[in-house]
Amino acid sequence: MRRHRAGALALVFMTLAAVGCGRRQPEPAPVAAPTAESLRLKETTVRNVTGHPIGYRVYPAGKPGEAESREIAPGAIDRFKTAAPLEIEFYTGLKDQVYSLDPGSPYSFRVDDEKSIDLFLGSHGRADAVDLAPWVPTPQPVVDRMLELAGVTGRDVLYDIGCGDGRIVITAARRYGARGVGIDIDPAMIAESERNARAAGLERQVKFIGMDATKADISEATVVCLYLLPESNALMAPILEAQLRPKSRVVCHNYTIPGWEAKQVRYETVEDENGDTHYIYLYVR
Repeated sequence: MRRHRAGALALVFMTLAAVGCGRRQPEPAPVAAPTAESLRLKETTVRNVTGHPIGYRVYPAGKPGEAESREIAPGAIDRFKTAAPLEIEFYTGLKDQVYSLDPGSPYSFRVDDEKSIDLFLGSHGRADAVDLAPWVPTPQPVVDRMLELAGVTGRDVLYDIGCGDGRIVITAARRYGARGVGIDIDPAMIAESERNARAAGLERQVKFIGMDATKADISEATVVCLYLLPESNALMAPILEAQLRPKSRVVCHNYTIPGWEAKQVRYETVEDENGDTHYIYLYVR
């Protein structure tokens, strides 16, 4: 009987203690409802893909008096939550420059063709993947000559790294019967590529993969197309060397692959529809 009473008393004590503890707990703070302003906020990103820190000033568009001075380290990404455009000021090495940043867009500091620092629309603002290049569409005359120079046939499997809207893969499939794979980290570009493939009736002959191209398996490729920047071509070089079979062809638009001079077999210039000159480099693995 004592054991039963002791158990009952212990149970009462535990119940009272629990109630007492419950009374001492603070009331949870109410969750604030999202405001119209917070719902409009988008993340604008600025990445530094140069090898040097870059100083800049950023402020709401038209309000330089509210400028914040920053320095971004090599490889770093700065993030801004904003519903309105921002303006960014920086020194290119030759002159001061001011650009407007659209809310929700990714940007990258890069070294341009004149070896000065410039700001480009980037491909993404992800911290877990490199930004190989901003998307700039390859003019169709350049696409056509790249494929001709690479000698693409119906026996080839063509991979386009940073495929954008899929035009190189789709042209190779439509004109030569090649099987094609496009890789791009931007989901919007993958969706557009798939729409374009369906419109061309080629969705069974080509496919598009949304991922970091530096982590892709490209070992089945017999032809690889690159329209990346020199530092990105250098990053891809050991991947190409490790995965591609001998005699595979790599064709580049505008930029060479550093360290692959001995593998280069052709070089040509091509004019686009506007008369601008483009460069094509063909390598054999």
